[in-house]
Amino acid sequence: MKKYKSFLNHKIVFRCDAANIPEIGSGHLYRSLIIAKFLKKKLSLNPKQIAFVVKIKGKFSKNLSILRKSKFKIIKIKSTIKDYSIEEGKELKKLKANMIIIDRLGKVRKNFYNSIKDSYKKKIIIDDSSIQRKLFDLSLNPLIQNVPTFQGAKIGYQHLILDIFKKTNPQFKKNNKNIFLFFGGFDYKNLSQKVINSLELIKIKLNIFLPLAYKRVLKIKKNKHNFIFFRQEKYFNELKKSNISIISGGITLFDSIMYKKKIICIPQYKHQELNAKKIFKTGAINYLNLKNKNFDANLVNLILKIYKDGHYLKKINTIQGRIIDIKKVKNTLELFLKTYAKSKN
Repeated sequence: MKKYKSFLNHKIVFRCDAANIPEIGSGHLYRSLIIAKFLKKKLSLNPKQIAFVVKIKGKFSKNLSILRKSKFKIIKIKSTIKDYSIEEGKELKKLKANMIIIDRLGKVRKNFYNSIKDSYKKKIIIDDSSIQRKLFDLSLNPLIQNVPTFQGAKIGYQHLILDIFKKTNPQFKKNNKNIFLFFGGFDYKNLSQKVINSLELIKIKLNIFLPLAYKRVLKIKKNKHNFIFFRQEKYFNELKKSNISIISGGITLFDSIMYKKKIICIPQYKHQELNAKKIFKTGAINYLNLKNKNFDANLVNLILKIYKDGHYLKKINTIQGRIIDIKKVKNTLELFLKTYAKSKN
């Protein structure tokens, strides 16, 4: 990694990844991009003053395809470097900036923190589960909540980071026949294929919206349903005009709640399962376990049950409005601004 001379090179550094690896997917990178765009606008920064430190080879190649669409600086590190390792710490130490934001699952180590602390005036960590995250100036756990707590820890859905500023085409209207299918940037358990196989049992002709990235791995038989593959930039448009959202429980679960969709959540990972079960208890979503012996029949019955039920939609929308508070999302984004402001003191 090229060594940079002063704090003037970068104001903010992000360390996160998107990858075809379980529990990484693309959610951390997209969430960091929400923060980066917000800070760029509020602080009137040049895009090149914000840097993303990412791995780019092999399973991490999607980092480049996602980040190239933005104008932020891309700094590449070896894909073999382990998260929170001494080697990673040495690489990040070479960069100097007002603030670093680390967004990923894992457990930060004290020796890693010590290796980078003098290179960044302020340090933020998101969804880490180590007690050592208390060393950071700001620790956020909107999704990974079963963690050690301490004074100043920000834990819970009130600290969600969502793209509340995303504009969608106002001409798009919800269609009852539209089903939104999204199981993260990496569909590790091939849930999309399992759901598509189940949908063959439904006689109603449906419009199934899926990410373009799934197209090369899915086997779709010729049937009555209409399959539409969308590019990532159309994610919010297709979600907004859909009737039912079938997702796995990552950030898309909360996007679906924000847009007040009828939701069927099928978790892939343990932390997704914990969030899904917690929200299911409120009545805001439907929860379906992949290991259920009657998975196909239960999924079909759920879809048919909620398909045209307006009373159900009105009921869950009231509950969903209590889970996603736009004001609290804005307050969370403001925490990044306040932390950055202290870096200039």
